[in-house]
Formats: sequence, C-alpha cells, structure tokens
Amino acid sequence: MVNKNLMLGAISCLAFATMSEQTLASQSILFSELNEAMSQWQSSYQNPTTKDEFEQFKLNHLQQFDDYVEQHFAEFDRFRNELISSWGEAQISEQARFVHYNQENNARLNIDFENNTLTISVRHSDKNKLTSEDAYQEFHRLLPAIDNAVLEVFFQDFITQIKQADFKVVTEYEIDNGHRAKSLLRAKQQIKKQTQQQIRLVERQLDDKLAQPTAPTQEAEAKRLLKQKRQQLELLQTKRLERLKANIRELAKATPTKEKVSEFTFKLSEATKRPARAKTYIGAVAKQSKRFDIAPSLVFSVMHTESHFNPLAKSAIPAYGLMQIVPTSAGVDVNRFLYRRDEPMPSTYLYIENNNIEAGTAYLHILDQRYLKYINDPLSRKYCMIAAYNTGAGNVARVFNSDGSRNIRNASRIINSMTPERVLEALESELPYDETKHYLKRVLERESLYQEI
Repeated sequence: MVNKNLMLGAISCLAFATMSEQTLASQSILFSELNEAMSQWQSSYQNPTTKDEFEQFKLNHLQQFDDYVEQHFAEFDRFRNELISSWGEAQISEQARFVHYNQENNARLNIDFENNTLTISVRHSDKNKLTSEDAYQEFHRLLPAIDNAVLEVFFQDFITQIKQADFKVVTEYEIDNGHRAKSLLRAKQQIKKQTQQQIRLVERQLDDKLAQPTAPTQEAEAKRLLKQKRQQLELLQTKRLERLKANIRELAKATPTKEKVSEFTFKLSEATKRPARAKTYIGAVAKQSKRFDIAPSLVFSVMHTESHFNPLAKSAIPAYGLMQIVPTSAGVDVNRFLYRRDEPMPSTYLYIENNNIEAGTAYLHILDQRYLKYINDPLSRKYCMIAAYNTGAGNVARVFNSDGSRNIRNASRIINSMTPERVLEALESELPYDETKHYLKRVLERESLYQEI
C-alpha cells in the first residue's frame, strides 16, 4: 500500500522523463507486440487426439494466457506511468473513450462516447497562452491518425459543422506535484479494480464446470483451479502496487519542468436522448436478434452500456468492441456454439462490428438457452441473463444458493419459486460485485430507449 502523506512527500521534487517517440506514436503501437503474441497464442491451437491430451493442452494454454496477462499489465502500467510523468495524469483509451497522442507527445485528442464530447488538450510552457485557433489547428493535425470507424460513428454529419469558435478553453492546469500525486493515487485504485475484473473473468471462464451440472471430480478440480487463479491475481496485484511505489522513487530523481495543459472541449448535439450512433447498427442488430431470438432493444441496451457504441472499445481485461467480448470467456463459448472451435476469438475479428454484434447476441442466446435454461419465467430469466452477461452465470447462482454454490441448476429451483420482481430485487442487492448491480440497473433503464427501433 502507498501511504498518501509519504507519496506527497516523495514526489515533492519530482520531475519526469520524456516518453520515447515510439511509445507515444499511439496506444495501439504500444500494445502491438502484445497483440502479436496473443495472435500467435490463438493461432497455435491444434486438435489433440485424446481427452487427456486435450486437458493438458488447455492447461498449457491457460498458463500461456496467464503470462500474457502479466505482460499486458506490465506494459499498461509503464504506459500509465509515462503519461503521469509527462502530462500529470493518465488518459488512456477504454470502453467508452478513445484517446490519441501525437508523436511529439504535446497534443491529445479524447473522444468521450458516453458524454458525447471531444476534447483537445495541448501541453506547453506555462509562459504561453493558447487560443481557440491553436486548438482548432491541432484538431485537424490529429484527425488523420484517427481510425475511420471511430470518426464515422462518433461524428457522423457533425464533423463538417465543427468551427474554430467551438474550441473554447474549459480547463487549464499546471503539471505539478499535486496533480501527479492525485493521479498516482487513482492508479492505485485502478489496479485494485482491474484485479477484481480479472477475478470475475476467471470465474466466467470456469462457469462451464461450476455453473452447470458436472461430475464431482471435474467440479472439485475447477474449484481448485479457481482458488489458484485468484491467488495468482492477488499476487499480481501486489507486484503491480510494488511497481507503482518503485515508480514514485524513480520519478523523484528527475528535474522539475514548468509546463501546463490547456484543454478545449465541446459537446456534440443530439436530437434525442437515444444516441444517434445506434442507428448505424440497426441492420446488423435486427439480423442477429432474429437469428438468436433476443429482443433488439436488449441488444442495443447492452451495446450502449458496454461501449456507448465505440467500435474500437477496449477494456483493460481486455474485452473488445461494441459488446465488449472477452476472447477467453464469451469468445470461447461463442466459438464452440457457432463454429465448433474450442479457442478464443482474435481481437482483430472482434473489432469488425458485424462480427462483434453476432458474438454478443449469440452469447446472450447461450446464456438464455444453455446456462439459464432451467429458469421458467422469461422475465426472471432475462434479469439473470443481463447480470450473467457481465459477471457469469456462476455469480448469479451464488445470489440464490444458501451455501454459496455456483451451480445455476440448483439456483434455478429457488428462482422458480420467486416472482420476477423478487428475483430482480435479490440480484440488485446480493450480487457479489457492485459493478454488476449497477450494470443490471443501467441496461434495464436504457432498454426503453430502443423499443421503437
């Protein structure tokens, strides 16, 4: 743990080194080696000839993925620390936010899909005063580097309407020790949150053994593996927190500079509360909803909640695309269901919008018709399906099984004795993760926005 007072003292004379041009070119370049390693890992799947060979094969690849996760977060932490070094804070692309830095690392474009805003930030000497003309020119210098999919979905017709007068400074801050200290404290909380997300991912990966009826020996082995993976992730969290403390000591050796950041933000207008970006995907959603017997309004609401219609959304898990598919959990289930392939879905495949919508809708179908098939009432099953999309069927089962079991068939007997209203109340109050409680509420609230599509 990092003591706040010690942190503030340690960085009282911090100065921070400049990032390498290669790192700053873009976040995608930073992770390119990791993506290549992941692609090689995915493409290395073969067809073992016996069950024992196959189980050993899966264990080997699980270990390889554990190594990938550790390397992924080592790179993530390094990138975050370098941003705090030069900018005083770390803004990084995530589910509902696309962030791009120029090669000189003195300008940043932040597209916020959730709040429908675009922000241009410029890092400069504290002696200079930036104008709207400076921001407007920087905006047009940054545009060519932004993926067309992001531009087309986010801006649509708005891009031709953007004028220099729209760029008005809304924030100006000095890159001082106080700003950096707050960012480092946020990084500490972020590491803990990401650990919790990884634990939930492992729980979902083992749902096929723990959430559904299985042989006692398989269930015991899955429980052992789940405990082991949790311990590994907790150790990884400790290692990451130690790296964060080491970074504070390292940064204290640098020489301070006098810089500040000016930010220019404007909000795009929308005719309705429902995001206009949803219209881009009406055809794809209609096709997959009919194919998998899932209401289009639910697919849109899940998409809205997962990514706010950001086609290049990527979380730190990592999960990809519009419906935030995790290659090694939902991706494996969908690959087995659609293509009889027991392997993850590549990120490059999931960044194609139609593929992502197919995978997300198919996964809702799998939850509805496979994991939760013993729940009789359609509305109760729908509530459980939404929660399971976020946290897995096993964690849904834990809400209703008095012994904490992840077996959804046993939980279904209890669910079938309850009204849908009581089921929803139990989920919203007893789900093991607060994020899932909020997720369920948001999806249900937003579904009404898409009833007429």
